[in-house]
Amino acid sequence: MATSMDDFDAEAISFTRQLPTDTLNLLHEFYRERDDRAKQFEDLKTKAEDDYDSKQLSMELFTEDWNASQFWYNDKTAVTLAEQLLDGATSETSIAVVSAPSVYIQLRNLLNDREKYPSRPTLRLLEYDDRFAVFKDDFVPYDFMKPLRLDPSMKGAFDRIICDPPFLSDDCQTKAALTVRWLAKTWDPASSTIEQRLILCTGERMETLANKLYAKTGLRTTTFYPEHSKGLSNEFRVVFALATHLNRSINMFPGEIPSMKLFESDKTFAFLDINPLSYGHALIIPKHHGAKLTDIPDDQLHEILSVTKKIAKASGAENYNILQNNGRLAHQVVDHVHFHMIPKPNEEEGLGISWPQQQVNKDRLQKLMEEIKSKM
Repeated sequence: MATSMDDFDAEAISFTRQLPTDTLNLLHEFYRERDDRAKQFEDLKTKAEDDYDSKQLSMELFTEDWNASQFWYNDKTAVTLAEQLLDGATSETSIAVVSAPSVYIQLRNLLNDREKYPSRPTLRLLEYDDRFAVFKDDFVPYDFMKPLRLDPSMKGAFDRIICDPPFLSDDCQTKAALTVRWLAKTWDPASSTIEQRLILCTGERMETLANKLYAKTGLRTTTFYPEHSKGLSNEFRVVFALATHLNRSINMFPGEIPSMKLFESDKTFAFLDINPLSYGHALIIPKHHGAKLTDIPDDQLHEILSVTKKIAKASGAENYNILQNNGRLAHQVVDHVHFHMIPKPNEEEGLGISWPQQQVNKDRLQKLMEEIKSKM
């Protein structure tokens, strides 16, 4: 015999009446919270024609769907990531947020502070969940399975991009990388005058693939661990790629490795290398951003050698190398000037150097000397 909806409702009511009082109260509280969130979201949709710039937004309005691999960042993490995207932004800046709606929400909230962020960069949220369509023109429907099915006007239009591929699979990571490459103004910043900033958030086990997919961008893994609002314990990391030819200071997740910091001043930062060539391997960097030594103003380099000398002395190293690379052929991986202090305790540890000496014509050498001196 078929069961009517009335019979089903009666059975449900009978079942809930049999629950212990504490359990019943928890159930009622759950439904109240669910209904409150639903009402808040409906209010958000109703006010969609209003100006959001004056409103503080919250991800609490958007319930996570774990089946869709939705794990929102907590506010602290989302704000940190948003601040990196907004640092130095102007009204000409275009920011694409790919599958990271919690970061988009904090971008909107931060831009409410007109004093700190007077410029209004272009924002676009590429997201599968159509609930975020309440953000009107900022919302771009996005399915990573169709990575290039986007408005042609968005191709090569973004100089700052954050991407958080929803699944820890090679397929998802690769297709998301196709989207990012399509959106980016340049994919090879070392050979371009365009400032391109990229933040990739993904699991640590995807690091090898990520390094292959984003090799030309100068990508590197940071020490920054994103935190999720529901305490997700997956091995997430932020992989951060930056290339710029603008001479200005830039924060690259400052303070995330305080126990490794050796020295800090207004112009200089020094810390222990977390992947050292030998025990005591340290990095000393100017805070002013420049890809190569020639990009850094002289007054921003005054402390570098004295700090390097102090660290070398304090490390107790009897033999050591001071190293500074410029350009890919010279083995530079990170496009920000940095000096290495590398202890050489034995033949196996520390810096290994090949020194292929060449014979040179003395007349050519004399000519070169005169040419260099004339340009100094």
